[in-house]
Amino acid sequence: MSESQRKADFSYLELKAEDRVRELLRAFAANVLIPGEQEWSQTLFPHLSVHSVAPDAPNPSATFSFTVQPQHCNFFHILHGGCTASLFDFCTSTVLGMVARPGYWAYLGVSRTLNTTYMRPATVGTEVLVECEIVQIGQRMCSLRGTLRRASDGALLATCEHGKVNTDPPVASKL
Repeated sequence: MSESQRKADFSYLELKAEDRVRELLRAFAANVLIPGEQEWSQTLFPHLSVHSVAPDAPNPSATFSFTVQPQHCNFFHILHGGCTASLFDFCTSTVLGMVARPGYWAYLGVSRTLNTTYMRPATVGTEVLVECEIVQIGQRMCSLRGTLRRASDGALLATCEHGKVNTDPPVASKL
């Protein structure tokens, strides 16, 4: 990868923390970060938006809004568990963009664990809020938390604990 390609891939790092989450969502929706790759998860992005961002809280966090679509549901027209886990994976990972810098979570890491607990169903057409926060973060590993709530009444639908490992290459020292 050339230096100009690397700069284009990580231009979001030049933004303010709260704008990074929006830019990452836009880039994933436009399939900019992984050119030429198309997968089912791309069907999530047209129905996913940033609801709020809190980069300066004790635990940086962001909330996303998502409307459940038929293609994301099982036979019973309920949000598929795998789709719920994918939403958590994407949304909790995106929150890392708020604290990223070269060599420190700029690639958003890879999942080590993703534990999802399901409480209530979300049916087709339901607007849900995916609340995500950084619980703990270090140079190599972090712990993230997510909750999925029905937007209309705040009912808790699912939770997740997401452990990640930083995969960023080392940054050359300027000493």
